[in-house]
Amino acid sequence: MKKYLNKKEVLFVVPARSGSKGVKNKNLQICADESLLRRAVNLALEIDIDSRVIVSTDSEDYIDHVSDLKCSNNFLRPLYLSGSAVGDIEVLTQALHASEIIFNECYKCVAMLQPTSPLRKKNHVMQSINAVLKESWEASFTANKVDLKYHPLKSLKVLDDGSSDYYLIEGEKIINRQMLQDTFIRNGACYSITPQCLTTVKSFIGKHSKIIETEPMISIDSNSEIKLCEKILLEQNNND
Repeated sequence: MKKYLNKKEVLFVVPARSGSKGVKNKNLQICADESLLRRAVNLALEIDIDSRVIVSTDSEDYIDHVSDLKCSNNFLRPLYLSGSAVGDIEVLTQALHASEIIFNECYKCVAMLQPTSPLRKKNHVMQSINAVLKESWEASFTANKVDLKYHPLKSLKVLDDGSSDYYLIEGEKIINRQMLQDTFIRNGACYSITPQCLTTVKSFIGKHSKIIETEPMISIDSNSEIKLCEKILLEQNNND
């Protein structure tokens, strides 16, 4: 086993693919006077923990966009990690292995901050990281509770003949809200995982992963959601 010269607590990875279909160059869009990409990087840099922050991207323009920040921004992805079909696990695994080699470092935790969740706060990130570093979870991720009105067991679908049916067959057994168990949806504020779990289990969700519950949070996928996040952030700044 390779012995690394340096050890760090966390490797922060900010993934920034350039080929967004919903909003062109979504990660570079300005939200409350700061681009989504720079906002995510700056928050990671503000976390008081021994860490390295890198931006993983397929775009030279994105690298230039954060060149003045104190992050490792020379992580231009290899061609096989370009495109919308590439998953987060592959991106994080490549970022981890590249960081280990380039910086001769090892990490206790890999944390991903997606630029499209600008409403995240430091405490969301720290709770997720600490679940791995201090509570011995293999992985953790932020998520917010789904209103019972939108519970998956209440969802319906339209069949080929035009008739309706429950999306999940168990839905036909539900007669009141009290029978429904809380469900959660991931919001992208922070994902944390041990290097071993990342490279062997290859999933954030498993037998030993923890949900960090947050308030409802927007994961941006449209221009209207950018404007809504901007409004919320500006109001928060005015109240501080």
